[in-house]
Amino acid sequence: MLRPLFGYGHPVPPASSAAPTAPTLTLGALHRSLLAQFDPGAGIRVGIHFEERTSIVAERAPPGSAPERVERRTFDADLVVRQGVVARAILTSGAVGAETLTVRVVEVDGLSRYSVGGGYGMLNTRPHLFDLADFQARLDAVPVGDAVVDLETPSGRGRIVLDAAIDTDSFARLLSIFGGNEPSNPELPLLSHSVTLSAGDDVTLDYWWSLLGIDENEGRPARNNVIVCHVEVSVAAAQEEQVAAAVELDPSLNALEDLDAVWHLARRTRP
Repeated sequence: MLRPLFGYGHPVPPASSAAPTAPTLTLGALHRSLLAQFDPGAGIRVGIHFEERTSIVAERAPPGSAPERVERRTFDADLVVRQGVVARAILTSGAVGAETLTVRVVEVDGLSRYSVGGGYGMLNTRPHLFDLADFQARLDAVPVGDAVVDLETPSGRGRIVLDAAIDTDSFARLLSIFGGNEPSNPELPLLSHSVTLSAGDDVTLDYWWSLLGIDENEGRPARNNVIVCHVEVSVAAAQEEQVAAAVELDPSLNALEDLDAVWHLARRTRP
C-alpha cells in the first residue's frame, strides 16, 4: 500500500475521520451576536418588509423582451415590542392597482385594541405578530457555510455587513420562517438567492430570491415569468415615546375576534 511522504520523509497518518463535518454556524447565532450590542430596556422596535414582483412576458416573445406587465404586492410591519409583548403595531398591505390597507394594533392594560383608520375598537384575541426568541430559534435551523464580513460607512457611520453563504436546502428553511412550516411555492424552481446580515443603529436580516413563475393556463413553471421576492427584518432599541400607547375606545366600533377579522373589516371598508 502506498503512503504519502511529505516534509522530512515521515509518513502522514490518515485523518481520524474522513466524514465531512456539519457546519455549526447558524443565522441565529450570527443574529444574536450582532444584537448583543443593544440595550432593550425600553423594548425593541421591529420593522418587517416583504415585497414580491412578478414579471410576465408574452408567451412567444423573444429572449430579452420587456415584460408585458409587472405585478407587485407588499406587506410592511412597524412594531414596538416591550417585555415580549407587541405594544404597538402598524401593518400595511399593498398591491398594484389596489388601495393600500393600514391596520393598527395597540396593547393597553393587557388588552388589545384595533384601528382601521379611525378610532379604536376592542380586539378579543391578542395577535401573535413577533417574538424575538422564537424568531432567532427559527434562524438557528438555517446553517451558514461561510460568511464574509465587511465594514461599510454610509453617511460616514460604520456598519458591519455579513454576506452569508447558504445552500439551497438551508435557504428553503429560511423561507418557512414567515410562511408557516413549508416554504411557499416549494415546487417552483429557485433561480437565485442571497442573504445578508448587517449591524449599525439596528440589526437587519435582508434576503431575496427569484423563482420561475406559474403558467396561468397550464399551472406549470413558465420560463417567461419570473418572481422576485425580498424580505427585510430590522431590530433596534425602542425609544420611550415609541412604547406609549394611550388610546381611547370608540363605542361605535364593534369588538372583533382576531386580526383576520380586522383585515376583513379593512378590505370591506376601503375607499
